[in-house]
Amino acid sequence: MPGVYKEFWTDIILEDFYPDGSFLKELQDFDALNDNNIIHLSEVGAEPNVLENNTTYPIASAERTDNGIDVPLSTFDTENTIVRRIDELETNYDKTKSVLAQHKNVLAEKAAVSAAYNLTPLQDTVGTPVIKTTGADRGDEKKKLKFDDVLRLSMRFNKGNFPKNERVLVLCPEHEADLLSEDSDRYNAVMTTGKLATFKVYTFSDNALYDPATGKKQPKGALTGNESSFAFVKSRTLRCMGDIEGEPEKHWAKERGYLIGLQMRFIALPLQSKGFGAIYSDNV
Repeated sequence: MPGVYKEFWTDIILEDFYPDGSFLKELQDFDALNDNNIIHLSEVGAEPNVLENNTTYPIASAERTDNGIDVPLSTFDTENTIVRRIDELETNYDKTKSVLAQHKNVLAEKAAVSAAYNLTPLQDTVGTPVIKTTGADRGDEKKKLKFDDVLRLSMRFNKGNFPKNERVLVLCPEHEADLLSEDSDRYNAVMTTGKLATFKVYTFSDNALYDPATGKKQPKGALTGNESSFAFVKSRTLRCMGDIEGEPEKHWAKERGYLIGLQMRFIALPLQSKGFGAIYSDNV
């Protein structure tokens, strides 16, 4: 019975963990490769050179050296919530189930925050284009995002030969509002179709911050910096859900009720070093 009980709670937690409106649904599912909360990956070696109209023989040969990488899943813990037995009896709803759903929701939010940060490139490179907004002053001494800025990012993806049918753009709230203020009709069309330039569009409120002076992504958890939107190629990402632990634990002697807390193993990362981009708000 304990195993069945745990499975029941796990099913509740996993139910709709990646809702349709979440960019997490676009990431490649690597759950099947989870091995005791570790993913075993291989870093592919150098690509072969291509010779055009070659006249020299024998053609050079080389081995490709791949490197194994073990990626441990991150650990997410919720602080415990006490559900008093008297509260359970006097409420007209299942408070224990409601508390568990609340824990699941905050875990899903933190998983998305972690994924958004990990999928956002550190700085501008050929394989990870990072550009600045170029619009007028929004009123907070930052330049607005323009539709042309998204087109510029799309062009950088084109130059990188990134697959057009796999591109995803995740707008921060400020950039979403910028586009709405620039052209409401065009914005509404984007929200209706879910497409902008070559990107499938999502929104998320906790994207990474950038230092406008250096053009680099701020450290995780930084409180200062300028907001950003990020983009990625779906086939170059991974997400993996590992163990989920937690079920109501009876604490009668002291609490006259139950403690509820969850631990989840999860990670979302770039699978390759290129195919990711960002737009951050530049200062006026």
